[in-house]
Amino acid sequence: MDSLTQIVLGAAVGEAALGRKVGNKALLWGAIAGTIPDLDVVYIQLIDGDAIDEIVLHRGFSHSILFAFLMAPILGWLVKWLYRKKPEADFKGWTTLFFWSIFTHPLLDSLTTYGTQLFLPFSDHRVSIASVFVVDLFYTLPFLFCVIGVSIMARANSRRKLLNYIGIGISSTYLLIGLLNKYLASRVFEKDLVREPEKMELVFTGVTPLNIVLWYGVAESEDAFHVGYYSFLDEDEEVDWVSFQKNHHLLNGIENEFGVDRLKWFSDQLYVVSEHGPDTLNFYTMKFGRSKFASEKPEGSFAFYMRVIKRPDGSLAYESIRDVRSNQIGLQLTHLLERVLGNENKFR
Repeated sequence: MDSLTQIVLGAAVGEAALGRKVGNKALLWGAIAGTIPDLDVVYIQLIDGDAIDEIVLHRGFSHSILFAFLMAPILGWLVKWLYRKKPEADFKGWTTLFFWSIFTHPLLDSLTTYGTQLFLPFSDHRVSIASVFVVDLFYTLPFLFCVIGVSIMARANSRRKLLNYIGIGISSTYLLIGLLNKYLASRVFEKDLVREPEKMELVFTGVTPLNIVLWYGVAESEDAFHVGYYSFLDEDEEVDWVSFQKNHHLLNGIENEFGVDRLKWFSDQLYVVSEHGPDTLNFYTMKFGRSKFASEKPEGSFAFYMRVIKRPDGSLAYESIRDVRSNQIGLQLTHLLERVLGNENKFR
């Protein structure tokens, strides 16, 4: 999730762990702990990482369960030492605060489509539930207002604890509704695929930006992937599927290169390839769905993809493409809102 959301979550968890004893210090240190896993982006910059390093290292070890276990006692000891002249909480209390504030960060991230390597170093499997978008104001804002309210209350105020748990309860309920909606949307996609003349199997269901009402399904056939959308505000449960040829043969000869292997791993093997030019390929990760509703070609359907460039010496270079133009953001958000509201005919 975005940094603000993780700060809010970390603060609320810190308050729940130690707020009665240390007051707003719990909010502060919880917020700090909630941002620590995302410091991996600083590390990537320090090593001058390339596009492959970004997908391998971001949400890597710093987002693992083991990292939370290792860091919590270290930070707990440091903060206990920092407040040694006026101790309000012991080592166990501070360690508990840091563990839960750090651990809930990757747990929340695992609900996004990007995924999180929770089990490193034992497994690099990406937990990617895709039931909430990386930025969702409906999740963050009510939670934020509750945390702000908590911060202006005295630590002894019984309503402080209540308000904090109200914020945690509202945000958690939203996540549960997202999980339920994903299940129901998957049922719609599976039911619709039965009527398709081509044999297609649902392989992924994900949520669209900023909401949990509009969902996309990714179906697979022998030579193609197919992407369809369903909003709970649609008039019916019929899904229009847009097909993209896999073209996996374009990777022949480079399919075992480290970067290409990591792209396939990151995509959960759900990807299509197209030729961009001489010795240049575009690699599209299907599990992110289509970013643009008005196009049926890979080049115009996906805002984020990877370009694979074959160098003269036989090595490969990778370029992360962000096809998001500032003058089109308003239009894309308008299209998203219209599709969320069930205006599916406009995009047929």
